[in-house]
Amino acid sequence: MIKEYYSQLKKQIKSRLGDQWWYTLILFVALQFGSVINAFIGLWLVPKYVPQEELGALLPLAQVGLALGIPLSIFCGTLSKFVNKYATHGEYGKLKALLRDTGLLTLFLFMGMMVYSRYVIQPVFERLRVAEGSLVLLIVFSGIVTSVTPVTNMALQGLKSFRLLAGIGLIMAPIRLGVMLITLPIRGISGYFVGQIMPNLLSIILSAFGLRHIFARTIKAESYWRSDGGAILKYMIPYGLYILLGTAQGTCETFVIRHRLPDFESAAYYMISRFAEIGAMAGMAIIFVMFPYISERHEKGTSSNRRLWQSMAGSLFAGLVIAIIFWQMGSWMFSLFLPWHPYMPFVKQMVLLTVLQAVRISGVCFVTHEVACNRFGFLKYYGSLLVLEIVFLYGITGFGFFAPFIPSEWIESLRIFNPCRLDFVLMVMMASTLLGFMMVLVHAFVSGFHLKEHSCDLPAD
Repeated sequence: MIKEYYSQLKKQIKSRLGDQWWYTLILFVALQFGSVINAFIGLWLVPKYVPQEELGALLPLAQVGLALGIPLSIFCGTLSKFVNKYATHGEYGKLKALLRDTGLLTLFLFMGMMVYSRYVIQPVFERLRVAEGSLVLLIVFSGIVTSVTPVTNMALQGLKSFRLLAGIGLIMAPIRLGVMLITLPIRGISGYFVGQIMPNLLSIILSAFGLRHIFARTIKAESYWRSDGGAILKYMIPYGLYILLGTAQGTCETFVIRHRLPDFESAAYYMISRFAEIGAMAGMAIIFVMFPYISERHEKGTSSNRRLWQSMAGSLFAGLVIAIIFWQMGSWMFSLFLPWHPYMPFVKQMVLLTVLQAVRISGVCFVTHEVACNRFGFLKYYGSLLVLEIVFLYGITGFGFFAPFIPSEWIESLRIFNPCRLDFVLMVMMASTLLGFMMVLVHAFVSGFHLKEHSCDLPAD
């Protein structure tokens, strides 16, 4: 009786919410379960075994892995769009061929990345103030699995296998915890990356298991290049620029904080960013489910405006609520554990970073919507803004380089002002994020996204 009641209640809630918001809720719960474990890892376990002088190097090293994997990220991200298309239309022969080619290209690019990284990684390590050791292989492998994971996830999304995705999300965090409990005490930073790699690797394996029927002998691989080769290349070029600029922004921000700021402030950024990411969890769950639905609606030429605005508002609201909680309780939170006490002066920066993450993830909802609809007009202002932020941020914090070229009075003024501090870097990031978000809103209204009858099926930019 009770089981039947809950079953009926579940059906009623699912019917009222619709598939997107129902599975967003499930994934959000899974992510929150994972976030509790990840918070324990990031806020207690990692600082316990990674010295403070090396703590601030973790985030930029992870970004270096993503930067090395840009070619693979571009290819895999492009294929994700077409994986969703083929899954939506039931073209399993093309889907099979696409997934097969992704695996082959991954192996090829992995070897290329290993060779390339040998020439560029040493100067990076010097600027991040870390010893090389076995990090090269781990960073490259981290970039590989991070790039490939979205492809297998997107295949499951396109097939609406959200239960499996939620299950994978539930087990990834406990596995990461178990691996790090073993590896962190032994190898510190290297152990951290092993702990990051293993859950993603398992996610790929489980996703492949969930897609095993696609690789059945009864499904014959079909050429996708003949029918969609031109469309793939047309999509890949602007998408590649989008990935390149987004990765460059993330790498620059974390790299500047580690390279230009003292060890203590870079360690503080690591700590407050672990809290701030909690505010982005809702938006991440929304985006995760939103892409396949928007892409499917685009293929069918139906409107997706309502879901777009709901996604943007929901992710922004959730992040701002978390920011308010941190504003009121941040000092108390940092007083709970002795290792956190040194970071109590950074509560204001934590609140600012949480708001920044909330605004940024809300803007990413719009960008994800446009990418799913094969429209890249946002790159005109998005790209320019990111390039401006990167050049300004790295230039202003490395002002000594310009000493031979500009008046000495300017150099002295900059030295007195001291831009190499965390609060200033965060303010630059915040200004760039707010300006980008305002541009997104203008773009949305000018393009007519506020109109209910506006269709997703617009000409590609």
